[in-house]
Amino acid sequence: MSKGKYLGIDYGDRRVGIAVSDFDKEISFPRDFIEYETDASLIKILGKICEEEQISKIILGLPIHMDGTFGERAKKTQKFFDKLKNKLPGIEIDFFDERLSTEYATKALSIQKIKVKDQKGKRDALSAQIILQNYLNSLS
Repeated sequence: MSKGKYLGIDYGDRRVGIAVSDFDKEISFPRDFIEYETDASLIKILGKICEEEQISKIILGLPIHMDGTFGERAKKTQKFFDKLKNKLPGIEIDFFDERLSTEYATKALSIQKIKVKDQKGKRDALSAQIILQNYLNSLS
């Protein structure tokens, strides 16, 4: 297993949720969400985060339909993966199935009585945490 932390990403058209693991790769923590205009600007921000957080691997949530097929969102995510891999060549990048992560995040925020209008960014960061935690759990 590589040294450094892992970065989980819940990729969206305008907003991206991110989460970071501990160095032991056992626990994920929601870090933040990023609002962006272009993939290039997002990748620049992610590059800085990777440097600050000592990231050795990125886990990119792949939105697969419940029946296992890939829709338009998954295709966009795959294109982003290619751009990310090209611009951050020193960091390993993996996909991980993100099915139901947003639903779980929404439910968790509702349980905390966070109003729907206040959930957007928090939901993205929590979704990234769920994706990353599920990935970490799959390693053991």
